[in-house]
Amino acid sequence: MKNDVDHPVMPYKPFWIRRREFLQSAAAGAGLAVAGITAVPAERKITSQTSIRVGLIGRDGHWEILLNSIPRLSNIRWAAYAKGRPGEDSAWVEQHPASSRETRVYDDYQEMLEKESLEVVGVCLPFFQNPEASIAAARRGIHVLSEKPAATDLSDLARLEHQVHQSGIQYSIMLDMRTLPIFRAARQAVQQGAIGEPILISSQKSYKYGAKRPWFYRERKTYGGTIPWVGIHALDYMEWVSGQKYTHVAAYEGNKAHSQSPGCEDHAGLLLRLANGGTATCHLDLLRPEAAPTHGDDRLRIAGSEGVLEVWGVEERVRLLGPRGKSGDLPLPPPVDFFTAFVAELRGESQPLVSGVEAFDITRTSLKARDAADTGTWVAL
Repeated sequence: MKNDVDHPVMPYKPFWIRRREFLQSAAAGAGLAVAGITAVPAERKITSQTSIRVGLIGRDGHWEILLNSIPRLSNIRWAAYAKGRPGEDSAWVEQHPASSRETRVYDDYQEMLEKESLEVVGVCLPFFQNPEASIAAARRGIHVLSEKPAATDLSDLARLEHQVHQSGIQYSIMLDMRTLPIFRAARQAVQQGAIGEPILISSQKSYKYGAKRPWFYRERKTYGGTIPWVGIHALDYMEWVSGQKYTHVAAYEGNKAHSQSPGCEDHAGLLLRLANGGTATCHLDLLRPEAAPTHGDDRLRIAGSEGVLEVWGVEERVRLLGPRGKSGDLPLPPPVDFFTAFVAELRGESQPLVSGVEAFDITRTSLKARDAADTGTWVAL
């Protein structure tokens, strides 16, 4: 299946070429031995005719991004599920449309990875546990689609990034805002020069707190922070749409209305310096009223040297205020299915929707933004 998703950062090489180049490097092989990393299995080129067996580890976060697409895709099977916590009720597995008589359930993801022959694994554990599961899959040469952030601290992120590079797998995180027509339309307009050079960028992420947040939201060490969990979306779509990189960040954060989960900040504000000398701001909260018509309210505004773009998520609108009367709502392209795009890259049919390089870079940015809020200082990115 073809996909028109583009990637502005680096030339594309299918994963099997990247892995072959790595395996042919004697120095890299020596590095594997020294580090004690398990060698990846002999590679198999994935094509549209290849049967792809998928495993899922846990169901915290947006696991449906992966499972809900499987029934619509050819030659893809949900082979196995590993419970996210002891005693988890897995009755839902056999009721899901992606399930079949062959879908097996495991109490432990290490056992699943050891016993199942998988091409892809989705990782949706409590956020602090995701990097270890991703590393375990990468060591076995299994491609990984993980919930974001990729890790909740910089040391785990570095270990994960190293293992993914060594294994040569395709790795991505669930930054599904890139699939939305509003952000795709805005990105295309910027690339076509509709507003000139982006100079001032502002964004909003506002969510309902909900009746009950999972246990791991209570403490920072298990949750990771609202900036890496919620703010990462805004940081990503500001950068992806505008094409501008960040160089420095300062931030504030706090919990004022949800004392039951002190480790979960319910508001934050970020100020960022752009590489071109411009400025970006981001404010995010978990304060949206429960009676609001939608769970979220996402917004983006980019003021450029020749015009302004404004994106409203609730209204699904992108408005251009351009030069010489070129103004009005932009037509919206069709949405992109995230997991379909991930599979298309594995099959060599498209560029990555979110490459591994981008996944690690934006996670690093979000973690450093959280550090800036914790320390009350400017942090270089």
